[in-house]
Amino acid sequence: MKAEDISEAMNNINEDFIESANERRKPKSRKSSWVKWVSAAAAIAVFAFAGAKAFVPDRPEQNDNPVGGTESEYGSVLPILEYIESDATAYGFEGYMAYDISELENGNPWNEKMVFEALPVFRNNSFNEVGIAYPGIGEETMLKKLNSITGGEHGEIEYSRVGDFSSGSGIPDDFVDRIEADFGNCAIEIQSNGTIVVTYNGFEGEELPEGYSFTYNNTSEGEAFETIKYIHQNYSDIIGLPEATFVTSKEYTFSGEEIRDYNIYDFSGDEISDMLNFSFNEVQLAPNDEGKLMLIRINDKLSCAEKIGDYPIISPEEAKDMLLKGGYITTVPYEMPGEKYIANTELIYRSGIGENIWMPYYRFLVELPEMAQENGLKNFGAYYVPAVKAEFITGLPLWNGSFN
Repeated sequence: MKAEDISEAMNNINEDFIESANERRKPKSRKSSWVKWVSAAAAIAVFAFAGAKAFVPDRPEQNDNPVGGTESEYGSVLPILEYIESDATAYGFEGYMAYDISELENGNPWNEKMVFEALPVFRNNSFNEVGIAYPGIGEETMLKKLNSITGGEHGEIEYSRVGDFSSGSGIPDDFVDRIEADFGNCAIEIQSNGTIVVTYNGFEGEELPEGYSFTYNNTSEGEAFETIKYIHQNYSDIIGLPEATFVTSKEYTFSGEEIRDYNIYDFSGDEISDMLNFSFNEVQLAPNDEGKLMLIRINDKLSCAEKIGDYPIISPEEAKDMLLKGGYITTVPYEMPGEKYIANTELIYRSGIGENIWMPYYRFLVELPEMAQENGLKNFGAYYVPAVKAEFITGLPLWNGSFN
């Protein structure tokens, strides 16, 4: 993803199956391969602390104007983006293990040949400090989503309200956090953050035809691609995505066990739209330990978003310079070790529920020499540099070198 729960002994998906049941219910250890969900940056959660810490070098004076924004070089007035640090971002260390950085290909449609003067920034209207998507999309829209899948034909709907699990959180006890309808072989859950989660036979899974391999650690890339293709075709009434692109990526646990992801994106060829789909609208497929289809998770995060504006962004070269000067956000318990350790650069959106502003960042995967394994595995930590020009951002937390 994903940096989200990147590490609950299971990353952040991108972040795991029980993040699907709800952002607040993410598992904290990888006891069984199918309990994977947020991605395998997984087994790397060794250090946990409250929120990502960052060091921000000197910023230019903010050119405030009468409406509280800053005038861009294009002549438009844009509000200053105020970053709010939330306990909901208190994930573990975001790191990815592989023998080589090339193994961590994740399907991101961005590449350094793409040149953007500006990118959209969104206000996360599901943001709150306790990890519940409030106010979210609302009960009426949740019901519409359910009916769009079922054609209005479903049995009794079960409502989960905040008072059922988190009374005193500051959110009204009668707020509907999610709804769920049971269909015998599957249950469809609509969450207040717009996510649709379909589970099969109470997580026992649904058998795939003979010849399809669907596992986290015993499926080749070619087999995984064919399995994703099959599921997309045969569950299209749920998944949709007419311009579907299939992505299978992998990483490793400390012991060298392979962990594979199965994802679907709607890539049309429009560069910005494809970037947004990659960061906000991922479809994740999860097998259980027997190789059955256990879960389909359809993310729709922008349904809880409000566009603030198109903000000027810096180039990858400027972001790298900022990284080397210490201007980054990270959950890695080490300072950036130096330019020669930068292994990969990508442009993504941080889209977690604990981010009050969804804006683009350059994510640098940096090899961590302190965490090299005797079996040859390397650990690549994630360091983020805001892509939006510095004069448009305020409130980023300062990294003081401590992790607590």
